[in-house]
Order: sequence, then structure tokens, then C-alpha cells
Amino acid sequence: MIDIRGWLWFGFRFFIYSTILSIIFIGLLCAFAIWYYWYFVRCRSRNRREINNELQNRSFTFHTLSFEITNSGLIALNIQISPLEKQPIELAQLNAQRYKISSLDIQDEQINFIFTKPHILLTIKHEYLEQKSSQTKRTYFVHEYTFLWSSSHYRTRFIDKFNLTDTGYWYGGATQKTVYWPINQFVTKSQAMIPNDAYKNMFGSVCERYWLSSLGLALFVDPLVPLFVSMNTKHLELYSEYRTPYRQKDFIPHKFQYKLLQHVNMRDLHITMINRHLGKPIHTPDHRMIVEPIWSTWAQFKQNINTEKILNYAEEIVKRNFPRSQICIDDNWTPHYGTLDFDEKKFPDPKQMIIELKKLNFRVTLWIHPFISCNSYQFIDYWRRNLLINMNIIPSIIELIIERSRFLQVVFDDFLSNPVFQPFMKLVKHIHRRVPFSLPGISLWWNGLAGVLDLTNESAREEFTLNLQRLQKLYDIDSFKFDAGEVNWLPILSSFTNSSCQQISEDKTTLITSPVLYPYSYAQLAHRIDENNRLQEVRIAYRTQTLPVFVRIIDKDSHWSYKNGLRSLLPSIFNLSLLGYPFILPDMVGGNGYGLTITQTRLPQRELYIRWLQLNVLLPAIQFSFPPWLYNDEQVIRIAHKCLEIREHYRSILLSTAEECVQYGTPMIRPLWFSDPYDMKAQICDNEYMLGNNLLIAPVLEENITELKIYLPQGKWQCIHTQQIYDGQQTHTYPVTIEDIPIFERY
Repeated sequence: MIDIRGWLWFGFRFFIYSTILSIIFIGLLCAFAIWYYWYFVRCRSRNRREINNELQNRSFTFHTLSFEITNSGLIALNIQISPLEKQPIELAQLNAQRYKISSLDIQDEQINFIFTKPHILLTIKHEYLEQKSSQTKRTYFVHEYTFLWSSSHYRTRFIDKFNLTDTGYWYGGATQKTVYWPINQFVTKSQAMIPNDAYKNMFGSVCERYWLSSLGLALFVDPLVPLFVSMNTKHLELYSEYRTPYRQKDFIPHKFQYKLLQHVNMRDLHITMINRHLGKPIHTPDHRMIVEPIWSTWAQFKQNINTEKILNYAEEIVKRNFPRSQICIDDNWTPHYGTLDFDEKKFPDPKQMIIELKKLNFRVTLWIHPFISCNSYQFIDYWRRNLLINMNIIPSIIELIIERSRFLQVVFDDFLSNPVFQPFMKLVKHIHRRVPFSLPGISLWWNGLAGVLDLTNESAREEFTLNLQRLQKLYDIDSFKFDAGEVNWLPILSSFTNSSCQQISEDKTTLITSPVLYPYSYAQLAHRIDENNRLQEVRIAYRTQTLPVFVRIIDKDSHWSYKNGLRSLLPSIFNLSLLGYPFILPDMVGGNGYGLTITQTRLPQRELYIRWLQLNVLLPAIQFSFPPWLYNDEQVIRIAHKCLEIREHYRSILLSTAEECVQYGTPMIRPLWFSDPYDMKAQICDNEYMLGNNLLIAPVLEENITELKIYLPQGKWQCIHTQQIYDGQQTHTYPVTIEDIPIFERY
């Protein structure tokens, strides 16, 4: 029998002793830093080169770009949008950190900015890309500029600011809780560009470093550079520096690379980005999952599930003649979180329950996450086997202190480069490898305290995979709903077993480490678990556009507004589609129905539920938890059947559009500007969507509406209900009742 209390007491004492030693060590470190700065750094501070006066206020052009160097060293970057435009527009301010420029090297396809601060270089390269349009089949050319900041000191800070006011409408970036389409009015303080939980007022769980402008500009930042992003209505600021949560073990040189692509047609430019940089899915998910509804226990039952409730729920779905692809048994089916087996009290005979569900023509999926509850016996077992993420205490605390003091940074960087102290550094690294400085990391996730599986560890991945495969074989489980995986749920001061990011990078020799490795590894594991049938879903995504799995959007709240309510649903879907994830699983019809807490349930308002259902009618998937009959209203049930009949009617278009995603990289759900990239009204439309090129859906997204203003893009459109023909590039008034969902086919 495992003595859990003994292990916990040992861990507590180890933590206290480590903390005391850390304080003593840090005090000695600070004293040494002051001495080192006085005798080694200060005496060399006078030997700095000054700016070359000949470069002040110098202007020059480079293909469609033009540069102007100011007195302070700031580099103003302008761009010629098209030959028809007389004046270039101000695109960016480079070198906002204002390092002094000493010289320039201008070539036909490359510019080098050399700076007075040692070892800092900015290189800009140009390349013409020949592409072929998937829409018109015509060949076109794209300008691709590669900006590379480099420094031999890994703590060097680089800041470039991009102008949002005169550069068109912008789209892309991370998913958010409050969503805008386009994103020009979005405001956020500087934060790490990594997948986090949007409910914590951070960037969301799908976080790609890609932005697209309606003027035909695309910005793509290297996925592994340490990137912080801030944004307001005027600027998008890219800030690169190695500090928390980005850390380096080997103090490798700092490189900050991003690409700027330019083409007059933003639709073709986006497809170029998908095929050249982001990637497209290698297959489609399960076709039945696309067409027929998914039914989940979460929103209706929350954690209060058992055999009786699930079987009654499934039988009622069948009795009322609703189609179904699968049923997801959600939160709290295990005795402890991380114990991958059914709770015997709630599910005395899980095998028989699943047999009954299969008889009703349901596939069955289970809710899965990477957390191991501290109350479970697996926690101690996994810790002893080194399968959990650890906290790297002393090195991490030292790093946190240094990164918050510019003085200590100067001392530390100079110390590392001083050959006199290299033998000492080798000794420190040797001690660090021999002496354990780590403890099991504890995460305070939404269901309590837990350890987190280290999915960078091959042994942990194998253990997790074997447990899931055991569930599949023992209970005939079809697949899984993979929840969590965001960086903010990892323990503080996390230390991965294998921190190499070579599998993400195009450079397979890179030494870069990054916290984005965890969400990437989690999504890859989710795909491998069900690689053939592809019934799984994930909510985390980073550089995983090639995976043929459904990506679930953030839990939506049951209200009408843009603040994570119904109005935010389409902008969220547009954003995911733009980032290269076409197979989007919208949240539950009606939202999650949260009460005062996430474990309490409140039935969504009737009209809200109906409008939510109508919006979902032709999205890539549709998911119920609150069934229509909960409202005790035959009209609600009738509307639900009508919506699902429409979905079945367009079954072939849903599936063919999904196949186009694989073949061409085009999204399933498209904003109106995908039909006409130059239409300014289409560029800002966030309340209508298109399935493929020829089907337009204009759902009602406001309460108590009797008529709707519908904008139709170029061409002629026929209403599927009235057969009336409408001209494109016009706004039409359309009368609606509670049962109406305006749908138009290209005529």
C-alpha cells in the first residue's frame, strides 16, 4: 500500500529546504552581480560606437517597400499597395527599441541593417512566388519579404509596430472570448502569443501568428520565436524577448523572424499562406460526424451523470426521431480525475450501458484531459515514474529575478560571454544535471489540484495511449473528446522532459524550446488515438492545421452579445477558418447554460435557443446537449426537425466542401469577402456566412426581430424558401418570423 501522507510530507519538507537554499543562493548571486558589474562591465561601457550621421533621414526603396531612417534610429516602413496608388502607405515602424544603426548593405534581393550594438543585425530578403488561383485557375505572383532580426545575446529585445489605421481591415491572430471581425477595434495589453484559456482574459486555445489585411497583406511570424503581442485601434505591436513563459536552457542566439506577403487579392493571398506556410488537412473527419448531430451530456447534466440519465437521454433522442452521429459522455465519469475507468457508483455496468447505446445507433465518446488528481493513487505512481511535468525550482526562480532587472541581465549576459568564468559555468551545469532541483508540478485547474502528464515524455505518451486504447477495447469506446491542453493550465515553473521543438520547426537542428510544444504534442496525440475513424475532437491547436480532426471553439455563454454570446459565434468561426482550421465544432446549441457557477445549469432563453439552432444549420458540425423537448413546446421541436432536414438536404454540399479543404486549402465556412475580396461591405460583414461559393446563410442574431437587413455579394441570389431572385452588392429587407432562417443559393 502506498503511503501517500508520507510522500506528501517528504515533498513538503523538500520544498521548504529548497526554498531556504534558494534564498541564500539568490542573496549570494546578487552580491556577486554587483561586484562583477563594477569590475568587468562598467569599465567597458565607454567603448560604444555612435550612429553614422550619414544614415540619418536617409530614404530608399526596395521593390514595393520604402524605408526612411529617423534621427533616433527608428525605421519607417512604407509599402506601395498597387501600381495604381500614387503614394505608398505607412505600414510599420521597425526598430522601436531604437538601436543605433552603423551601416547599410543594399543588394538586389536583400538589405542588411548593421547596428552599433554588437552582434545585432536586421536582414530583409525578397522573393517572388509564382502561384495558381484555385478560383480562377490563373497564375499570379506574390511578393514575399522575410524580416530576420538576429543577435548573439539571447536577451536582446526586438520591437516592431504595424499600423492598423490606414492598412485596411485586419483578420486573424488568436481566438478570444470577446471576438471582433475584423479585429481592428480589438484592444489587448502585451501578452505571450501562446495557446491559453480565453476565459482567463488571455489569448485563446487556438493561437496562430498569422494576420491578413484586406489590402492584400499577410503577416506570419515564425512559430517558435518568443513572441509577445499587444494591440489597440492604431497598432499591432510584435515584441520578441526571452522571458517568462519563454525560457532557454542553452542561451542560444536570439532570432526574431517573420514574413510579409503582398498580393492585391487577399483571397488568393490567403490560399497562398495556407499552402505555403500554415498547411491544410490531410483528410476530412468522419462524414457522419459532419452531417448528423453530436449529442453531449455536458450542458444539460454538467457533472451529474450516471447510467440511468444517459440511457434515458439517448432513448428520448431516438423516440423523437432525431438523427445522431455519436453521444459524448462528458465530465465526471471517473472516480478521480486521471483515473481512466468508470466510477462504479455511477456506472455499475458500463459495458452493458454502452451496448445499449450502440443498439440505439450511437457511437460513444468519452471526455479526456491530461490532469491527474492529487487524490488519486496514479499521482504518486506517475510522479515516481517521472511521467508528470515537474517544477524546476531554483533555476526558474533565478531566471525570474534576472529577467525583471535590467542590471542583472547586463551582468549575467556579460558573465556568460567572459572566457575567464567558463570553467565555473561548466561546473554549475554539471551540478545542475546531477542534483535534483525539481518537484512534481501542481496545476490549479477548474476541477481542483492535479499533476499534469508530461506529453513531451515518450513514456508518458505511451502510458496515456495504452490507457485510452484499453478503454476502447474493454468498453467498445469509439473515440474521445480531448479537453484542455492550454499552456496556462501547466504548473508554474514547468520543466519538460524533452523540450526540443524540432518536430514543429522547419529547421530540424534547432535548439529552441518553447511552451507551445505542449499543446502541439497534445493535439498530435489526440489524432494518433483515432487516426482511422477520426471521430475525436480537440479544443487546442497550434501548428496542427494538417490534422483531420474537429477543433471545438471556446464554451459559449447563453446570451445574445459579442461577449462570448451568440453574436460572437460567427466571428469565432471565421477566425478559426482563417487560421487554417476548417473543421470547426461549434459549441452546444443554446450555449452552455451556466448558472452562478460552471457546475450549475440554467436553460437558455427559448428564442435564443431557436436562433442559435438556426445559425448552426449549415456549419461544419452541429452539437446538442439541451434537447428541443426541454421547452415543452411543439414549435421548438418542429423548428429543430426543420433545421436538421435542411442540413440533410445539403449533405452533398457539406461533404464536397469538406473535401475542397483537403484539396485546395479553402475553408468550409467563408466570410462574404471570400466571394468578392474587393467588396468593402463584405469585408466587415460578421452576421452572414457562406458554405462553399454558392450558398449563403443569413441567421437572425438579435432578439425580437421581424425583419432583417441582408447584404448579398456580387451575382444573383435565389431564396430557397420563396424562390425570389435578388441582385447582389445590395442590402435587402427580408421579413422573418421565429421559424425563418434565410438561405440563398447563387442563381
